[in-house]
Amino acid sequence: MVNKPPCLVCKTPSTTRCSRCKVAHYCSEACQLKNWPTHKIACTPSTAPSTVKSTTASTTSTATDINSTSNSGRTVPDGTPTLPDPNEVLNVRPVDPHTPNYPPLRKVPPQGWSTSLKFEYQPSADGVDENLVLFLHGLGDKIKPNFVRLSQSLQLPQSATCCIQAPTPIPYLELEGWQWFPSFSNLSGELLGPESPERMLQITQLTRPQLVKFVRHCIDHCGFDSRKIILFGFSQGGEVALDLAAFGNLNLRAVISLGGYLMVESQTSEPVGKLNTCVMVVQGDKDKQRSVKEAKDRFKYIQRMFGKDNAEHSIVEGMGHEMPNNEAGWRPLMKFFARNLDRRETGLENMPDVFEVTP
Repeated sequence: MVNKPPCLVCKTPSTTRCSRCKVAHYCSEACQLKNWPTHKIACTPSTAPSTVKSTTASTTSTATDINSTSNSGRTVPDGTPTLPDPNEVLNVRPVDPHTPNYPPLRKVPPQGWSTSLKFEYQPSADGVDENLVLFLHGLGDKIKPNFVRLSQSLQLPQSATCCIQAPTPIPYLELEGWQWFPSFSNLSGELLGPESPERMLQITQLTRPQLVKFVRHCIDHCGFDSRKIILFGFSQGGEVALDLAAFGNLNLRAVISLGGYLMVESQTSEPVGKLNTCVMVVQGDKDKQRSVKEAKDRFKYIQRMFGKDNAEHSIVEGMGHEMPNNEAGWRPLMKFFARNLDRRETGLENMPDVFEVTP
């Protein structure tokens, strides 16, 4: 058995060493940083070339995986992992959530002047507005009471929610109902199809610009990160959510669409930039608006737009064109939320001796 050299600071057997001189051994970055004021006098660059360039990702932690060669260290030809080179400037600073520039737990609520669309905003019930989930209702619905109640019942951790109402009322409807783009002829009341130019005209001139303006307001004014914003849309609202993610140039985190696909009219369009947005489309196998085969054909365009690795299609047995009403329907949605919602370690942030390490 080969004895491991001791760490210069704490004498713990170590498998990592300084990536600059390749001589001094340390068991952790903490020990390396502690010894650096003394070691830098004798630390001279090794003549052995490194095969992997060092990159260090921003992190907040009390410990670092010192065996990682992809994020925090290098590997030299003999295979021994090394710690980051202190000469490459690692910025280490204490984490203090009480400083003015530290991200607040509560975000600034969106203001009514940010959009012509009606909306209902609710901060996270657990006091941490790390994520923002925007709910877009279906054709003929409105934000109250159904969607506001839905956003509350999901109890998403560290997530503020906002239900947005479509811009135009449906004509000839006795009860109040709203639409994201014209679905019925004002003259005859007949259903409008993809061949009707007024559908996409309202999307490009009213719906999409107002939604983009609102999301930009949530990012620039309220302090939300675009990569922590998720869209949740039902039916026509799902179509609009996918449209916004594809053509809004917002770099959103994810989209969930229940029974909605990208509009047929947009299938000849190209996305704005490379899309890193994750997408889940949920389709019931009893949906009378489209068969499972038709749904799979429509989903292929979503895969081309967002990438196969980013797009997920869930066919729920026994579900029609409706919200999920049992565990089987909600399970894939909640798993998707769990994968895409960020969590802020507020307990860790308030502990002493926690440091933020950045390149």
